[in-house]
Amino acid sequence: MQTPMAALHERYIEQVNEAVAEDRMDLVEQLNEEYVEEALKLILATA
Repeated sequence: MQTPMAALHERYIEQVNEAVAEDRMDLVEQLNEEYVEEALKLILATA
């Protein structure tokens, strides 16, 4: 069983890889920003 942070990471890695394959650097940047926000929410929720 994955931790919530590992699951979040895996989900975003898949999405980023797809965006890179489609040469969508704008989407990569957006996903990066979303990942940071979601990761911080998880960290703060467990603190």
